[in-house]
Amino acid sequence: MLKRILFTLAVFFTIITLNAQEDNFAEDTVSANFEAAITCPTIDSIIQLAFAKKPVATYKYGAAGPNHFDCSGFVYYCFGQYGIKLPRSSRDMFLVGQKVKKEDLQPGDLVFFSRGKLEIGHVGIVIETNIDGNHNFRFIHSSTYKTNVRVDNSISTNYATRYKGARRIISCDGINGNTTVLPSDTVISDTIPPIPTLSTTTVGTGQVTSGNSQVTSATPQKPAPVPQQSAIKYHKIKKGETLSSIARKYHTTVANLKKWNKLKSDLIREGQRIIVAK
Repeated sequence: MLKRILFTLAVFFTIITLNAQEDNFAEDTVSANFEAAITCPTIDSIIQLAFAKKPVATYKYGAAGPNHFDCSGFVYYCFGQYGIKLPRSSRDMFLVGQKVKKEDLQPGDLVFFSRGKLEIGHVGIVIETNIDGNHNFRFIHSSTYKTNVRVDNSISTNYATRYKGARRIISCDGINGNTTVLPSDTVISDTIPPIPTLSTTTVGTGQVTSGNSQVTSATPQKPAPVPQQSAIKYHKIKKGETLSSIARKYHTTVANLKKWNKLKSDLIREGQRIIVAK
């Protein structure tokens, strides 16, 4: 009997300790660690804007600012205010920039999570890395209708099992404040032609250099004419395929697939024939 009581008490105190640790890591403040890690003016500005929006912003599905956001709308808005135009959905954001391992995360990187049945359904902005010596991180995001814009951490049970990966959209040399928009390691656009040379646009105290036809300046130059493809291409849906997996296979976006096939939702069925290039 005594052993059972001692065991119950041990479990109880362990749960309290873990919850306290989780709460400490989720404080809505910018720690000294975070401040020391930021050496890039553009990334610093993006994160500070995200924090400035927190007291006034509310969650609203499909919204991208200035004071109402869904998760991808919040990221889209914060980056867009400093010259970085991202795709609008979290699924398409997951296909731009460069893939980053959890142990290599830096402030300003985007982190992605599943939501419901969606493989990629949620996105946030990293504000602090390696918070516990195990490469866990804190991130700011537009969460839910109940909690709005808030800070959470990857230790949280709500996010630990849903983490799907990270992407780095921009990098900074940390010397002159020059910020480079990283080229995507996945081609996802049928409509934006490749940029033959690098272009530089002044942003804030530094510069943003675009080496990517997907992640563009907030005030892009007029694009070159898009070459017309000669024929429509179709794909017959196989068991287990999703719009997201088909988009990656044919180097396009989910938005394009839905537009070309007049789809009102992500629901598709085995054997269905859809347009994948136009």
